[in-house]
Amino acid sequence: MIKTSLRTLVSAFLLVLSMCLPKAYAADDAYSGTVNIIQGQTRLMPYPGVNRVSIGHPDIANAQPTGPDEILLTGLSAGVTDLRIWTDSGEQIRYLLKVVDNSWVQILEVANIVLADVEGVNAREENGIVFIEGRILREQDIPIIEDMKKKLSKEVSGGTVVFNIVRPKVSLQAMILLDVQVVEVRRDDLLNLGIEWGSSANGPFYNFSGEIHGTLDTQKISSLFGINTGVASTINILQSNGIARVLAQPKLVTKSGSKAEFLAGGEIPIPIRGGNGELTVEFKQVGVILEFEPVADPDGFINTKINVEVSAVDESVEVLDIPGFITRKTNMEMNVQTGQAMVISGMLQAQDSKSVAKMPGLGSIPILGELFKSRDFRENTTELVIFVTPYLVDPDSKRNQDMLEYADKLSSDASEDMKYSIFD
Repeated sequence: MIKTSLRTLVSAFLLVLSMCLPKAYAADDAYSGTVNIIQGQTRLMPYPGVNRVSIGHPDIANAQPTGPDEILLTGLSAGVTDLRIWTDSGEQIRYLLKVVDNSWVQILEVANIVLADVEGVNAREENGIVFIEGRILREQDIPIIEDMKKKLSKEVSGGTVVFNIVRPKVSLQAMILLDVQVVEVRRDDLLNLGIEWGSSANGPFYNFSGEIHGTLDTQKISSLFGINTGVASTINILQSNGIARVLAQPKLVTKSGSKAEFLAGGEIPIPIRGGNGELTVEFKQVGVILEFEPVADPDGFINTKINVEVSAVDESVEVLDIPGFITRKTNMEMNVQTGQAMVISGMLQAQDSKSVAKMPGLGSIPILGELFKSRDFRENTTELVIFVTPYLVDPDSKRNQDMLEYADKLSSDASEDMKYSIFD
């Protein structure tokens, strides 16, 4: 009876022991953390009270204490192993040691170089994996990301590079600022502006075609267009020396591939008698009409189609007190870099100014009115020159910010002028 009870007690003890052993082993197998190291590099791991260490796979990594408070780890080859640490107090701790292939270092460097000019997208590394992530802000950057993804997929093993890119939901086009300056320049100084005129223009000149209506000297045709790179400083110098006078300076912003128009002038009422004797009035635009259609490419070149029309009253063809009009038109297509000016001249003649005296109100027309009042222009000593300088801009660019600040200033000034004074 006693033997049976003892045998039962031993069996129960062994059963309990067998149930506890897996838990003990499981606790021993638990990792206290993960340690990462790059293949071919060393790392000092602080650990106070370390007595000795052991590596599960010595061909993956090497570990040795360098003092009582730190361990020197060396990554030998890519892989995963365990690191055991014994302390002076007899405690045993186990870590998961990962040796990461160092190929991501070069991948990250290349990615940062490629993405330097790509807004909204960046590259980072985490545990040996390169993440290329962000939101594409410009449509022209999409081919750059696609090309990088294609090349990396061929040269890098899967999982090393992860792309997390948000593409634009709408078509994003580059924004182009057209800085237009309409200037009256002394004719004798026109050829000394550093402008590459006509067929002598090198480099970015693309194509030209035009149609001129009215009388125009053949010498002026050859000086109808040109290219200049330092237009702003040139005009400022000419103004300070009394050689040039700025008549208008509009700034137009449009997206790549869209049109922008500028009209400086007015409308002349023209009476029209219908078949039943009714009299109606139509309005004819006079002045300077500019139409632009710029297209930008990823390399910073801007192809611009320009249509220019200058209309003025021609009293020599007046019929039944209805004036005639002289109109000059030209169209051209030029390829320039951002910040490089296109120059147009030869669109007006001195005899056009005689119409000011014949038609009341023409003297107040922007640009033409001021130009026709100029004695130098009437005496054929000055020329009307149009400078067009395209710039690639984005919302954060300095030029756009300057325009916004200037607009805010104008709005504030206008608001102040509109306020009633207590002395009114």
